[in-house]
Amino acid sequence: MVDGHYGTLVDGVFTTADGFSGFAASAPVPIALLSRGTVVAITLTGKSSYFLVAIASTNTLNSDVHRYNNNHHVAFHYSSWWERVNSDDYCWMNPGGGSFTAALTLRGSDRTVTFSVNGVPQNGAWALPTTDAFYLMLATVNDSGNNITVTDVSVEMANLA
Repeated sequence: MVDGHYGTLVDGVFTTADGFSGFAASAPVPIALLSRGTVVAITLTGKSSYFLVAIASTNTLNSDVHRYNNNHHVAFHYSSWWERVNSDDYCWMNPGGGSFTAALTLRGSDRTVTFSVNGVPQNGAWALPTTDAFYLMLATVNDSGNNITVTDVSVEMANLA
């Protein structure tokens, strides 16, 4: 992560300073790097009452980062508040949060992303942006001790034969 908005980014760990308005955005990731056989696994960890993970065609979210409907330029948007991908439909609110591990898997073969939280896969696969590049964004709330970070990125070549 290279850019923090309304928060601090120290040694790759993002902590927001502005309620639901803070987020950190990666540098642009060229879609061309995700060739047909490439599988990229991104692991996130943190502690948060509420957190957000998004993949978008631009590195800006509006001030209501935890809501999908207010950020239409995102291709993938997970908010732990709603516990759903690309939806603001009420599921159940995470009552106090805690430590979490989330995993994104990007596949070059069909240009999709799948996602799991604490080992529980979210149903579905979501298309990556159709732009030349995309951005990974992370957000959390500004309660004491809340943070989110990318802890591992691995790249493998799948055998498509």
